[in-house]
Amino acid sequence: MAVVIRLLSLLMLLSLAGCYSTTPVRETGVSRVSSKAVIYYVRPGDTLYSIGRRFGIDYHLVARRNHIRKPYTISVGQRLYIDRTAPWDKSEVKRAYRAPVAKSPPARKSKAGNSSHKAKADSYGKGTLLWPVNGKVSSRFGRRGSRMHDGIDIKADEGTPVRAAGSGEVVYSDQRLAGYGKLVIIRHGRNLFTAYAHNQRNLVKKGDRVKAGDTIARVGRTGRTTGAHLHFEVRKGSTPVDPLAYLPRR
Repeated sequence: MAVVIRLLSLLMLLSLAGCYSTTPVRETGVSRVSSKAVIYYVRPGDTLYSIGRRFGIDYHLVARRNHIRKPYTISVGQRLYIDRTAPWDKSEVKRAYRAPVAKSPPARKSKAGNSSHKAKADSYGKGTLLWPVNGKVSSRFGRRGSRMHDGIDIKADEGTPVRAAGSGEVVYSDQRLAGYGKLVIIRHGRNLFTAYAHNQRNLVKKGDRVKAGDTIARVGRTGRTTGAHLHFEVRKGSTPVDPLAYLPRR
C-alpha cells in the first residue's frame, strides 16, 4: 500500500510540473539602455499614446521607431525601444516657419489706398504682442545648462484659455514635434511667428485666421513637461528671439 501511495505522489508531482509552460514569460516595466534611451515593456492598460505621453514623445514617432502600423495595436509584454534623443522629424514645423506668404495681385488705386502689409509685418516691437495667458514666468529665454530654452514658460492652471498674442494665420496645429505636445504656431505678417506649446487642447486648425486676444487653445501638460504651463516662443523666421522683448511690462 505504501508503495502505491508513493507512486501516486510521484505521478502528481510529474503532472504538476507539466502544467508549467517552457515559454518564457515576457516581463513588464522599464530596462534602461542608457541615460537617454530605455526598453519599455507594455503594461496592462497601456496605449501607444499613453506611452508616448509618459516619455514626452509623440506616439507616431514611437510607432515608427518600433515598426508599428495603424491602428497601432500593442500587447502586454511587448518590447518597445524608446529613444528620447533621436533626431525627430521636425520638417513639418520647419515648413510652417518657412511657409511663403501668398502674393496678392497688384491693387488698383483707390481713395482708401492699399494697406501696407509689409509695414504691418515689420512693425512689431517691444510691447506690441499680448500676453497669451496671465501667470508667473517660471522659466526665461536663454541657456539652461547645456541646452537653449527657446521661449518662456508661463505658469497657469490646466484648462486656462490661451490667447493669440497677435493677429495672423495659424500655420501649424498638431502634436508631431517631440516634447512640445499639442502645439499651435501663428504667423503675424511675413516673418514673425508665435508658438504655444503643451496645450491640453488646440482650438484652431491650420489655415484659420485669428485676431489678437482670440482663444486658440487651453493650457495643458502634453509633451515633455512636469506640470501645467504654457511654453511661449517668438521667432523671426525660424530663429527664436526673447518673447519678453515683444510683450508689455507687467
